[in-house]
Amino acid sequence: MIENTNVPIMQKAVRVIYDMSEDTRMREMARMREKALHDEATYLKEAREEGKAEGRAEGRAEGIASAMESFAAKLRARGMSEEEIREFLE
Repeated sequence: MIENTNVPIMQKAVRVIYDMSEDTRMREMARMREKALHDEATYLKEAREEGKAEGRAEGRAEGIASAMESFAAKLRARGMSEEEIREFLE
């Protein structure tokens, strides 16, 4: 169909595509390129997921630390000493 076109540049492009698809080395290079692109996408996805997990863990740690400090402040306001607060929180 497309190989029967009367446009010379299209005929040349079709010939190149057919030649490339018949060349084992070119097919292997194309396969390797596709694999590399797939691997890169996989690594990036894993890195994003790892980064999100680290961010959630840091957020939880900061939230816990903030809550503990807030609780300690309330205990101080009620007259507990720093030593009593430390013992209580441990």
